[in-house]
Amino acid sequence: MGFREKLQDKIIKLIPDAKIRVEAAIRSESKNKTKLTEIKRASTLFQPKTLNDWKNAVALATDPENPSFLFLAELYQNLKLDSHLVSVIESRIHRVLRSKFVFVNEAGDEVPEVKSMFERPWFEEFLTEVLWSKFEGVKVLEIFHVNENLELFTSEAIPMAHVNPKKGLILKEPGDETGWDYRSGVLENYYLQIGKETDLGMLSELATLVLAKKLAMGSWLDYIEKYGIPAKSITTDNMTPERSEELLQMGLDMISNHVAVLQGNEKIDFGFLPTTDAHKVFDEMISRLNSEISKRILGQDGTSDNKDASGNYGSLKILQEVANDRHESDKLFAQYIINTELIPRLLKLSSFYAPLANLSFDWDTSEEIEKGTMIDKAVALTNAGFVLDHAILAEKTGMPITGFKSDAGSEPIVDPKKKKLKPTPKQ
Repeated sequence: MGFREKLQDKIIKLIPDAKIRVEAAIRSESKNKTKLTEIKRASTLFQPKTLNDWKNAVALATDPENPSFLFLAELYQNLKLDSHLVSVIESRIHRVLRSKFVFVNEAGDEVPEVKSMFERPWFEEFLTEVLWSKFEGVKVLEIFHVNENLELFTSEAIPMAHVNPKKGLILKEPGDETGWDYRSGVLENYYLQIGKETDLGMLSELATLVLAKKLAMGSWLDYIEKYGIPAKSITTDNMTPERSEELLQMGLDMISNHVAVLQGNEKIDFGFLPTTDAHKVFDEMISRLNSEISKRILGQDGTSDNKDASGNYGSLKILQEVANDRHESDKLFAQYIINTELIPRLLKLSSFYAPLANLSFDWDTSEEIEKGTMIDKAVALTNAGFVLDHAILAEKTGMPITGFKSDAGSEPIVDPKKKKLKPTPKQ
């Protein structure tokens, strides 16, 4: 090996992995006469959507030859303006985000020192996008940008309109038939696809409900505009054009200023507001649509809509179990993506993530016992004569314990060496 080669080897060892990666990508792309560049983004324009827009968007997104997600992306942006829809979706996503996790080796032992690598904003961004794919359909996530320590600092989703999942391409502009191949070549290790190429997400099914709700709210606004303010009529015996103009302007000004100067036999008559509860037609329809949206996303509407909270314990427990089923499903989905897609890419991304080799991600369920269940068990143990650690019990249940109440002549007995609870002897 000559001096030049030895010098190159020494220099390469000093260059960060990220710079080597980028240079390799640029050289490879230049050979193919293409250039890595950013996608061309456009301004977000919100326009009213109808059922025809939904039909056309789904038809274009499912085109077997060259699908386009531009109109579906615009439709989803419009649907996400609905506060109730986004709220119930986020209730599922946020519950996963605040769940505890661990990393374990092949023997099943926890490896706590690598957990800090994922206690970062980028990981929450990644999990959020992964879970949103259940509702928005197929997503392509970029895992590329690292800092000076070779640590990933952001995880972004490519906009839906700029992805052609059937061909595996990232498009510079929506509707392009060519783009950058993210499934093979130099980009393969830095982009991952979540979901099947034909997956449109749950929002495609909820679109009809949300659009109907928007129509109901729009009709309600029209009703308020027409009947919310009583009509006024002005009677006069002076029918000259000048006086008619004066009275017309006077009536218009009275919307904000209830003052009028009349002459002779002129008078103003005010109409009456409708006495029927017509607003209930709109309000009850909106409530029904909200309920249907909740049932589709959460499996029930008892924990999301304004209902009587005085249900019995059995019914509330069933609702919680339904919610738990979806929560466990969301966690398993995210866990699979992390272990099969994310960790292998992190190992190839930089040497910073080398400690992840032969480790797997898992959810920590050691402290997920419900507080109600814990309190019930504590009461049962106390009635059986056991003495519990009040400090730990208060910490786990969130119930402050300010003192003890014991039977006269009996004292709690606790083994100071083993610190195990012993039953109080009966007198």
